[in-house]
Amino acid sequence: MDKKKAVSPLGVFIFLTLILKSVYVKMSILDGLNTSGILAEISILGILILLLSFTMNKWQIISLLLLNLVYTALCLTSLLFYDYYNTIFTYKSMSEIDQVGTIKDSIFALFNKEYLILFADFILLMFIPMAKKRIARFTMSLSNRTAAFLAAAASIFIFLGISKSAQSVNEISKYDQVGLLGYQFLEAGVEIQSHFVSEQKISAETLEKRRRSNLNGPLELYGMARGKNIIIVQLESVQDFLINLKIDGKPITPNLNKLAESSLYFPNVYTQVGKGNTSDAEFITNTSLYALGDIPMSSAVEGKTVPSLPRALGKLGYHSATFHANGASFWNRKNMYKSLGFDDYYDKQYFGTSDIISYGVSDEVMYQKTAEKLAEFHEKDKKFYADVIALSSHFPYHLPADKKKFAIQLPTRYNQSFIGSYIEAVSYADYAFGKFVSELKKWGLYDDTLLIVYGDHQGVQTKSSKDSELLQEIFGREYQNPLDHLNIPLIIKIPGVTEGKTIETTGGLVDIYPTAANILGLDIKKQMIFGTDLVNTKMNTIGIRFYTPTGTYITDSFHFSPGKTQDEGRVTSLKTRKTVPASPDSLNRMNQMLKYMKQSDRYVESLK
Repeated sequence: MDKKKAVSPLGVFIFLTLILKSVYVKMSILDGLNTSGILAEISILGILILLLSFTMNKWQIISLLLLNLVYTALCLTSLLFYDYYNTIFTYKSMSEIDQVGTIKDSIFALFNKEYLILFADFILLMFIPMAKKRIARFTMSLSNRTAAFLAAAASIFIFLGISKSAQSVNEISKYDQVGLLGYQFLEAGVEIQSHFVSEQKISAETLEKRRRSNLNGPLELYGMARGKNIIIVQLESVQDFLINLKIDGKPITPNLNKLAESSLYFPNVYTQVGKGNTSDAEFITNTSLYALGDIPMSSAVEGKTVPSLPRALGKLGYHSATFHANGASFWNRKNMYKSLGFDDYYDKQYFGTSDIISYGVSDEVMYQKTAEKLAEFHEKDKKFYADVIALSSHFPYHLPADKKKFAIQLPTRYNQSFIGSYIEAVSYADYAFGKFVSELKKWGLYDDTLLIVYGDHQGVQTKSSKDSELLQEIFGREYQNPLDHLNIPLIIKIPGVTEGKTIETTGGLVDIYPTAANILGLDIKKQMIFGTDLVNTKMNTIGIRFYTPTGTYITDSFHFSPGKTQDEGRVTSLKTRKTVPASPDSLNRMNQMLKYMKQSDRYVESLK
């Protein structure tokens, strides 16, 4: 006789609430529901409820409540994660859980009170013991045969979801087909599979042949800064649209504008950071390797020896140091700096804890103390490479009242807006950068230094309709991702050159190292370089795999965005911003770019 087992009213209740939470998250992220996708997600949840109901016996209540709590936490985390990163949360991000305390201000800034609806069922659960007799009739009795049939049917829906997700390179589409839990299992499967797949080895020579760029013959500006000091300044969250922008006649970044006038200015450069954000930007800029995306590069290269700009300069007698006002343990930077071959790092232990903005001392203090240390190097006749990480314009852009006098005074229409706070923070960062330039000149360093300035990643968050309206006013059209959102400035000041030049070539963070190497006269032909020298190319293609779906790339004429399957996509013109269906050629280029980035991943993984 086929015995029956009971799925308690609690199990039924939690199953229904989990479905509602899944639907809520999907509607928040996707603005719509895919029937096969939601059936796959319901099926995964149903199988879990059946397993717990049939196997846990006396621990059934605790296990069901724990499932509800864990899944609710996953839903909330996924919403916050998507709000910030525009991609789907995976279990891999749990390795950075120790950073939560440091970035709690950013988390609170992203939190939407509406998300509290995810916890509404916990209030109702409090009343279940009081109504135990009334709800007992909702007990669902299932025979083993019936349970097996339901599990088999659910498995079919799950299999169909997995099959459809396999047709896409787009993380959003994969999530749409299998749901939050299903997406975690997919990612785990891909990670396990990667350990058993042997990749063809690639050399610097073969990599050069596969590069999606076109060098133009004799190299321009080669060795123009040979033997000079080099300073790279990474500006926190600064986007390119702020350069030369005026609001009611007032410039936001007068100091950066002035620098660009006498420098090489690249207005079509895009961030390529992954989960590590600022620390990823440091890594990419110093290596010309792609970020893995879902793992901060500071963790991915821990304990490895990575060919890099500081190592190349070290062979020429340069002393390399990095300057960051936060602790070097933040995002595991201390270990990353060792992997990259920096001689020294200076963090909050050096900069102190006075005049704090965001996660460290103000940019004013940071730049002043950095300049003093560089002057020490100079006095000891040390050629140096300084990687300087600004911090005051960090999200959530809470500029202290005593610093606002140094920032642009915005019109009243910007009051109480996220965009207004962002612009103020960047304006102050520009003011502090201007003081840094003055310090370099005071110590006699400015004219003897190759100065590179760039934004690490995007800063804008459209928190409300008011923010969207202000961006519409600034751009004169709709604000777009990635062409507006991921567009960052790159400015290169070559010592002795006073006439500026704007170079329109499309570029990314991977291109900064090879561009600097050309100007410094460094020979990096035998190094695995995935970027290209922007001074000497007219055609370039860069891949982006975070903040936009994997498969996204940008050329000198269009932006490609992958569709729901590998045979779909959209192409947007850089000039007209008009979007049309992707051509077979653009789809083929997506596959080539994916292979190119995968080669970078395999190279990073192969490093000793």
